[in-house]
Amino acid sequence: MVNDIQNKIIIVGGGLIGELLHLMLKSKGFEINHFTKDSSVKNRTFALSPSSVDWLRSLGLPSIFFESLSEIKSMKIFDSSIKNSVTLNADEVQKPALAYMANEKDFDEAIKNTFNNKKNFKKLPTDFEIKKKQDQAILKLPNEEHIASIIIACDGANSKVRDKIAIDLLRHNFNQTALSFELKVNTEIQKQAFQFFLKESTLAVLPIRQGLVSIVWSCNANFFTKLNDLDDKSIENELSQIIGNYYKDIKITTKKESFPLFMNSVESIFKDRILLVGDSAHFIHPMAGQGLNLGIRDIIFLEKIIDRKNYLDIGLRGFLRKYERARKEDVSQMGFLTLGLNWIFSKKSSIVTDLIEKGMGVLDKSKFLKQQLIKKAIS
Repeated sequence: MVNDIQNKIIIVGGGLIGELLHLMLKSKGFEINHFTKDSSVKNRTFALSPSSVDWLRSLGLPSIFFESLSEIKSMKIFDSSIKNSVTLNADEVQKPALAYMANEKDFDEAIKNTFNNKKNFKKLPTDFEIKKKQDQAILKLPNEEHIASIIIACDGANSKVRDKIAIDLLRHNFNQTALSFELKVNTEIQKQAFQFFLKESTLAVLPIRQGLVSIVWSCNANFFTKLNDLDDKSIENELSQIIGNYYKDIKITTKKESFPLFMNSVESIFKDRILLVGDSAHFIHPMAGQGLNLGIRDIIFLEKIIDRKNYLDIGLRGFLRKYERARKEDVSQMGFLTLGLNWIFSKKSSIVTDLIEKGMGVLDKSKFLKQQLIKKAIS
């Protein structure tokens, strides 16, 4: 028999992962106490993998959200010469799409509707404490405390919960800054994304809908300083030199946002009865577009282990160790992939450049290698 404490879970952190985690756990019958800092919804776009979309359907998000998603059926990847390329197609693995583009505001609205417009989240003060007993996790606030079987933190890459419970963090600084915005374009191209691994930057062009694309431009320090000093028209001219063969009449339509790029990994994703999920547990380079999908897969794996019904108390060390082992390979592989790609394409050696050129030629001609790469990307 499950006692009251075993059925109680505290979630710390909002955002999409925190809200999706809440919905999943609530559907399993848990009593959720959810604490977040004030955060505004941004006008960002995310590339959702097919497996993420399938799981979101099972969670009960409204059909209008899935109707708003834009398919990406193929991706063309270029090296620094913009002459050699690899094309990945969903048809090669018998899938309807490689990814689906989702707007953050639409995503948030869909989640809100699934909550019946009643999230009932509590504001988290800055001066909170985390305590634990043998069979309890305690969130202590200035004038009250909350007790549960487990505290699950999904409070981002700079997690305060992680700091408070002293889980060791390894951070790799890429010495890069990403610039993101949307472009209005004139093009006949539909449902195709582009990735350019350039000498000083990596440029991702992701279709949102016909005539509108999302730009994520990961730049080294010198190139970012150059771009940041330019007005919109000058940036449009820079872009035209790269993507002008595919897009005409490009115009920046949104405010440009920038953020530093780094990769986080942790010694362990749990300590006592505190579990890290999403960006608080792992944070990777955006070049693969897998950050949100990685967090969603955290929730999917947690759900699978809960459904096995081996544990009445998911705060037990045995349950958390099983979950940690289940997530280790996926998270490690994705971190290694993005770290490796960034290292390879940021090297300016003529030897490395020649190897990349030959390697891309081999990859583009190998159906098997492309299938393996696609399967990992859409998993």
